[in-house]
Amino acid sequence: MRILALDLSLTAPGYCLGEDCGTIKVPTKLRGPERLKWIRYEVIKLMCHAELAVLEGYSFGSKGRAVVSIGELGGVIRYTLFERGEPYIEIPPACLKKYATGRGNASKDDVLQAGVIRSGHIFTDNNACDAWWLHQMALAHYAPGSPLLVKMPAGNREALVKVPWASVERRAA
Repeated sequence: MRILALDLSLTAPGYCLGEDCGTIKVPTKLRGPERLKWIRYEVIKLMCHAELAVLEGYSFGSKGRAVVSIGELGGVIRYTLFERGEPYIEIPPACLKKYATGRGNASKDDVLQAGVIRSGHIFTDNNACDAWWLHQMALAHYAPGSPLLVKMPAGNREALVKVPWASVERRAA
């Protein structure tokens, strides 16, 4: 199964599609709707190679002005996937952290460190690493025999139970 995992960000959204993990470098001159449109187009291009999108859910504890812009981006991407008939699921941030580190309240640095240790990769940033973890979680549920899946302790795998997994079928657009 081809899974596209996305950790949405306004400047460098993380993605993981098979063995290809990294960030989408957003041109710094773009702001507002132009930036949303540009990221949307990049996600559509990536989604052409996937059967399922996995997104990190909203962080309801976040604060500051950027929260509104991140919410807008999340809405644009979710609506785009819906409109195109692309199946997607959301993984709550606490579940991602629990799967990665064994603790649902782990810091971004803890999640990054766990990703480097488990994967052997050097990630460009936290967004790419979070996307890799989302991809790992989706593989654990949908493709447990995948050679890309790393072994995780039973306590970490408990996080998979709290994810609202959906059956994967393309909807008519």
